[in-house]
Parts: sequence; C-alpha cells; structure tokens
Amino acid sequence: MFRRMLIGAALLVALAAAPAAAQYPFNVSPGRVEAGGALTVSGKGCEPGAEVTIVMVEAPAQRAVGDVIYTTTVTADANGNFTVTFNVPVGTPVGTYEIKAECNDGVVFSQFIEVVDGSTATTAPGGGSTGPIVRTGSDLNGLGLVGAGLITVGGIILIATRSRRHQAEA
Repeated sequence: MFRRMLIGAALLVALAAAPAAAQYPFNVSPGRVEAGGALTVSGKGCEPGAEVTIVMVEAPAQRAVGDVIYTTTVTADANGNFTVTFNVPVGTPVGTYEIKAECNDGVVFSQFIEVVDGSTATTAPGGGSTGPIVRTGSDLNGLGLVGAGLITVGGIILIATRSRRHQAEA
C-alpha cells in the first residue's frame, strides 16, 4: 500500500512539474509594437504538419468578452516548428494583448505584448523604462513545483509511517 502511494505521489509530482507547453520555446517579437507594426510569432513542440492557430486577444485586465483582434493559421514543419509574421491591425488601441498559439494536438502557447502609441519614445533594454512589467508565465517555476511535490511526498510518507506505527501498537 505504501509503495503504491509513493509511486502515485511521484507520478503526480512529475506531471505537475512539466506542463506540455512549458517544455517548448515560444517567442513573440517585438514585445512592444505600434498598431500597424509587424509581429513575428515562432515556436516549437507541435506535431509535424499540425495546423497552428495564432490569435491576438485583449489581455484579461482590459478584455470585454475576450475580443479577438487578429487570427491566422500556419502549418508546423516536419520538426513541429512554426513561424509566422503579421501586422497588428491599424487602429488597435494602446494596451496589453495576449498572443496565443494552439496546435491541433492541444499544445497551447501564450505570451503578452504591448501595443504602444507611435509617438511614444521606446527605450533600449536596461534603459530604465517606466512601463508595466509583462508577465509571461506561471507564478511557480519548475523548482517551486518540485519543492511543492517533495513536501507532498514527505507528508504522504509521514502519514503512512504513523498509520503503520498505530497498527503495530494495536
């Protein structure tokens, strides 16, 4: 019984620590673009020949009902890689937008960009920009998930050994 619980906990930790899309690179550049400017979206990890749907939507903080700003599709190459370049629609309001890519095999990628006013001066990296900090991932990184999993496994071991001790005393 104890071995089964330990194996189950280890499998649970392994599954939680490695979500599918987190294993593959995904890039949207540039991170700040003017309306009408070009964005390049690229990634790896889809099935070879899979159809990849790229969608630009308003970020959750400003989203009315998940308004879609732009949609396009591209086919992944023989290695599961994809790249597409498109222009942000002219007239797109200034703000934060989410770029999502979804393969037909269920792998989903996501990254945020900022549409800026053309008259706004942009700064070079490290130039002390006062704009918002863009979040592009989970609050828990891989080490945090592994740590949480180890704590869970430790708790299961503690419960199992206590129940054995109580059974031995009875």
